Amino acid sequence: MLSLLIDTTGPQAFLGLAENGTLLSKVIISEGRQLSKFLLPSIQSILQERRPTFIAIGTGPGSFTGSRVGGIVAHSLSYGWNIPLISFSSTLVPDLEAIAAQSYEKYLSGETITQIELVYISSTP
Repeated sequence: MLSLLIDTTGPQAFLGLAENGTLLSKVIISEGRQLSKFLLPSIQSILQERRPTFIAIGTGPGSFTGSRVGGIVAHSLSYGWNIPLISFSSTLVPDLEAIAAQSYEKYLSGETITQIELVYISSTP
C-alpha cells in the first residue's frame, strides 16, 4: 500500500512516499511563502504517475496559511482519488520514517478523518 505524506505547517514543507509503512523517498520544500506554487509539482514529482492508497496530512501546530494550503491540497486529492485521508501530529516532523509507520497503522485500523481540524496559535508582543 502506497501512502503520500504531507506536512506544510512549518517553515519547510515535507513530502514523503511510503510503502507499507516504510519510507521510500522524501522531498523538502524550502520556498516558504511560495509553497502554493511548488507543492503540487513536488507531489507530482514524488508520485511519478503512481496513485497512493491513502494520504497522511500533518495537522499542526504550526503556520496557519501553511496548514490551510496543505490541508486543502490533501483533502482535494483524497476526494478526487476517492482514497482515505489520515492525520498526524506535526510535532513528529521531520521524522518521516516514524510518520510513515504510524500512518500505516492508522490506515490498517480504519482510522480516517472526514474533516481536517486545523490548529492556529498566534501571539503578539
